[in-house]
Amino acid sequence: KIPRNVVTPFHARQIQAMKDKVLSKVLRDVWGEVRKSEKVLSEKIESLEKALTPEVRAQGHKAQGRVLFQTLCASCHQLYGQGGKLGPDLTGSGRADLGYLLENIVAPNSVVPAEYQMSILTLNDQRILSGVVSSTNDRKITLQTLTDEVTIEKSSIANTTLVADSMMPPGLLDSLSITQIRDLVAYLMYSQQVALPEETE
Repeated sequence: KIPRNVVTPFHARQIQAMKDKVLSKVLRDVWGEVRKSEKVLSEKIESLEKALTPEVRAQGHKAQGRVLFQTLCASCHQLYGQGGKLGPDLTGSGRADLGYLLENIVAPNSVVPAEYQMSILTLNDQRILSGVVSSTNDRKITLQTLTDEVTIEKSSIANTTLVADSMMPPGLLDSLSITQIRDLVAYLMYSQQVALPEETE
């Protein structure tokens, strides 16, 4: 079995390009679904890469970027030990790479790690739960929802549906100005935590 930590999005695309069914199955098992970004999203990424030059990013207000992160991202993602656990912890991710960062924000469905695909559970009593499976054994399954962790007996589950799309919406930046995007990206790409605006006054 291929270790999860050696399969990068780049490798995933290379394997997929080979059109090898066996390798593709291994890829899906280890990494999850890997799909090409839609053309409009690819163009958006390219446009932002051109706009967010190193000089522009250097002018970014990282404290304001942290405020935007808390508003848009922290309910699902942790950064420096703060935030939700529904999505990947961003502290040790490849966020210093602008292209990688923008692809994950603008086109989140292009690479969906298997461990962060959403499961929808229909229970025997007709309740429906959705979230990410954080652990499982022969008897129980633990689901990380947006608000907390829920442990359920497998015998109480009538149906399980795995959703291939990312839980992260692709239009996350659409409501932001280019200045706000600059600030958010400057914060995300920075190598350490910064103080909130009120903490620097």
